[in-house]
Amino acid sequence: MPVQRLRPASVAALCVTELCALGALVVPLVVGLSLLVRELDSGLAPETRLSWVETTGALAGMTFNPVWGWLSDRRVRRGGDRTRWIVGGTVCGCAFAVTATFMPNLPLLVAVWACAQASYSATFAALYGTLSDVVPPADRTRVSGWFAAAATGAIALGGLIGYALLSGHFGAVLREPRASFVLLSIVAVPVAAVAAWHLRTLEPFPHEPAPVRRPADGPRGLVAVLAGAGAPYWWLWLQRLFAQAAYSCLTVYGVFFLIRRVGREPHDAASLVALVTAIGAATGMVMAIGGARALARRVGYRPVMAGGILLLLGANLVLTTATGTPAYVLALLCAGAGLGTYVALDLAVALAVLPHGANGRLLGYFNIARTLPQTVVPALGPAFLAIGSGDLVGVDPSRNYFAFFVFGSALAAVALVLLTRMTLPERDSMG
Repeated sequence: MPVQRLRPASVAALCVTELCALGALVVPLVVGLSLLVRELDSGLAPETRLSWVETTGALAGMTFNPVWGWLSDRRVRRGGDRTRWIVGGTVCGCAFAVTATFMPNLPLLVAVWACAQASYSATFAALYGTLSDVVPPADRTRVSGWFAAAATGAIALGGLIGYALLSGHFGAVLREPRASFVLLSIVAVPVAAVAAWHLRTLEPFPHEPAPVRRPADGPRGLVAVLAGAGAPYWWLWLQRLFAQAAYSCLTVYGVFFLIRRVGREPHDAASLVALVTAIGAATGMVMAIGGARALARRVGYRPVMAGGILLLLGANLVLTTATGTPAYVLALLCAGAGLGTYVALDLAVALAVLPHGANGRLLGYFNIARTLPQTVVPALGPAFLAIGSGDLVGVDPSRNYFAFFVFGSALAAVALVLLTRMTLPERDSMG
């Protein structure tokens, strides 16, 4: 009997939608919000203003992600598909992102950006659920690699577009920070519509019957689903949380780091952050597409995932005392390669360990491990930046970036330790 495979067009529909929808969020996160909050009238430090916006937005996305996954699961069980959540989430996310650029004060910006992230989380939850629906076991590693490449590619594309906007390559009119909220958002909507039109024609892959009865909806059903996910799922979830948090430490305050440590002007710092983020993410994209998978087949999943986490650890350690642009560039390149290596494999493992029957909901919770660090790191960041009398090095020691990146290093170290608790596939067992 021939092995069922997923068509290239279907893989492309999933990946391009992830690329554009996540890119619509990444462009503002990389450069737009940092510059936008500096223009607001507030007595708070710029890092604290940014923390309010990013923490609240990520919290909204994290809260609604499993809700959308649960609703899309219900839709699938009734014979439908998840495409309405893909299109609806992208349209609403685009609308709120554009609206955010007109907010005159910090509270309104916080509220509208939270709505944007909550909306886009519907797109991501539906995409993850569709992966579980239609990807056969023989394609898990291949498709997961491409999907992870789309996620890191979104960071690369977002950084590149942000650099092109801020450096004037798209014209002087688009050099304003507000343009970074709009450009990729309006691209994501037609892409999501075309992808959804294709994805709704796919037949779900026939999974093995669930070993336990499908849980009911409601709070009791939720508890049953989470309890039935199994220890392998939760160890993987926890490790993804710490690995993503270590990466978030390297990116959340990039603009302000260059201003305070290196002495760059705000607009110049934002342009550099965008360009370096793009290059680092492109490196990660290469690893996600083929490098990580090839290494995993040769030496196994555990050492390759450990290598990705070690790169994140090393990047944080470099920035603890870095005072120049070359060190910052080196750290972001290492971080991009490390994240791309890690996420290419952790999603493949998640698809393998998920119990059938609540795929969208559990993948929604798995995606929380990607979004929760966007809440925790900005929320805790100001506390670490305020430790002691200030930074050890840099032109502006008013914020303790040394303590902040020690915190990032510790997060990566915890992720590395958690790897010893996990049961992972070996070599070619996942295609």
